Formats: sequence, C-alpha cells, structure tokens
Amino acid sequence: MPTYGFQAILLAGLLSLFCLRKRTLDLYIAALIAFWTVAVIFIYWRYGADQVNFYSNDQYWHWRILNQYLPWEGIQFNRDGMIGLRYLITLPAYFATKAGFDGILFLKFTQLIYLILIYRLGRRFLARYSIQPKVWHLFLYCGPLMIFMSTLAMRDLAIGFFATSFLLERNYFMRSVGLLGSLLLRPHLVVALVVGWIIAKMLSKMRPKFYYWSIFLGVILMYTAGAFMYFVGSTIQDGIPLRTATNVFNQYKFTRFGANLMGLQFLTLSDREVQASISSLIFARAVFMDTFITPLAFLAVLLIPRPKLNELQIMVFMSFVFFYGLVSQTAWNSTRQNIPFLISMGLLAIVGITESKMTRSKLGVA
Repeated sequence: MPTYGFQAILLAGLLSLFCLRKRTLDLYIAALIAFWTVAVIFIYWRYGADQVNFYSNDQYWHWRILNQYLPWEGIQFNRDGMIGLRYLITLPAYFATKAGFDGILFLKFTQLIYLILIYRLGRRFLARYSIQPKVWHLFLYCGPLMIFMSTLAMRDLAIGFFATSFLLERNYFMRSVGLLGSLLLRPHLVVALVVGWIIAKMLSKMRPKFYYWSIFLGVILMYTAGAFMYFVGSTIQDGIPLRTATNVFNQYKFTRFGANLMGLQFLTLSDREVQASISSLIFARAVFMDTFITPLAFLAVLLIPRPKLNELQIMVFMSFVFFYGLVSQTAWNSTRQNIPFLISMGLLAIVGITESKMTRSKLGVA
C-alpha cells in the first residue's frame, strides 16, 4: 500500500508539473489530478489486488496482458497483438512496469492523461466558436462519468479522445491520428465514424425543408446497415461464417435504442446481463447525470437546423446510430459504449445552446 500510494502521488506530481502554464495550473486540471490521486489510492486500499475486478473485468484482461501475455509471448506486431492486446495503451504500461511502476496504476494514469487531452480538445473546439468555458460546460463533455472512468485501468477515455479528434478536429493530421487510434482500440468504431462522415457530407448541402426527413430516413438506414454490417465485419475480422442479422425491427431493439440514446441501457436488460440492482443503477445515474443529460441536450440541439453545425451534428448522430446498429446484434449494452460519442455530443450541445441564448438575447434587444 505505501509503495502504491507513493507511485500515485509521484505520477500526479509529474503530470502537474507537465501541465503548468506560465507557472499556473488550470483549476479544473488541478482538481482533477487531486481527485484522481485520492480515488486511485482509495480503490487500492479498499480492494487491494482485487481492484482489477472493480466495476469491470476489462481491467483484469489488461492485468493478464501485462503479467501473462507480454512476458510470456513477447511483443508481436500483428493484428492479434496490436488490436487484440491493445498495444496502444498496454505497451506504455508494460514498459512502465520495467521501471518499477504498478502496471494497473499506470494504465489508470494514462486514462487521466487522455481525460486532460479531452478537456483541452474541448476548450479548443469551443474557442473556435468564441465561447468562453464555463463550469456547466465541463459537466456536458468532461463531467462525472469521465472523471470516474479516469480512475479505472481501461481504454474508454483513450477511445473517446481519438473518436472526438476525428469527429471535431479541423487539422487533418489530428483527424488521421484519431482514426488510427480508434482502429487500434475498437476497429468497428472506425467503420461507424467513416460511415457517419460520408453521410454527413452527403446531407450537408440539403435544403432546410428536408432536414427532418433526412434525419429520420438516415436513422433507419444507418441502424439497419449497422446491424447487417456487424456480421460482415465478424466474417472479415474473425473468419466467422457469414450470417444475416436477426430481430432487427422489433420492440425490444427500438426500446433498447431509446434507452441507449438516453443513457438508460440498464432498463432494457435482464438480471443475467446486469449484476447490480435497479435501485443501485438508478442511484448511479443520479451521480453520473451526464450519461443522460448530455445526449438529451444534444438531441435538443440536433432538432434545430443550424448552418454552422449541421454537418458536425449529423456526422456525430449518424455515426452513433450506425454504431448502435452494430452493437444491437450483441448482448453487450453498457454506457461505456457511448463514451466515444458523448464527448462530441456534449461539445455540440454547448455550442448550440450558447448560440440559441445569443439569438434570443438579440431578439430581446431588438
């Protein structure tokens, strides 16, 4: 325990020094680093070595990669290694263990770094629209859910950063980095991002009177295409015999889609798929309110055509719907799957809400 705590404090201190700008530290980053330090030490104190099973056993898979696969099999630069063993996040942690750091702690540290990168990406995006950051902005794209995920040894914030880079960055190099990072961590997400980008380009020049019809038809087509493409991707990636999607259009699938969009997935699942009680899950949603407030705010913005945002809004939404079509053919249905889109949704919601306030203010003055 003392060694683990010392390493956490050391990593937090080094990151604080790195984030210093003109000898000052951004208040949000300072608070985030302080919270992260206390949280990871508390989790280790509470669970010890069993922390790898806290919240998600995905952390245990990363522990196995660091302590079994890489030491026994070595580094193999092939598809199974680079994608299956998630080298983008596990190799830095593996090399850190050679310097004496705890591998799981270092994975948590990398997620903290990605959260800070997401925060700065968001500030740059808002500055593009001359928006000064406010506290409520953080809640929509860098809020409680993202902070909680930074204390876990997983990959979700890395995926969120790369997906958002592709969706919202203007720089083509950063967009390429975002696409590559998404490919290495979640290949089927890349298909959704590219399809969403293509559809947005096609619909960006549409007449305003066709906006709602285009959104409605796009949702049906993207969901259907995603459901069938799941099996095409499985055949290409894993050699599984090609078969068709089942139960694409039924009440359960559409209910699940609505629940996904509002961050309430657990309401559509059985006890076999969700271990926690409904009451504890509802309490979690009360704590992590951004899981449903962010997508609802985005939907409100999406339903009002805005020339400056139309293409970005459509790209994010169509990518999300196509991605949902893919996961609708699986038994997995967690809030974590929404993180690649929640960040972009939150930032676009902020811009849309701010522009609406400015418009109402001008009308009031007039």
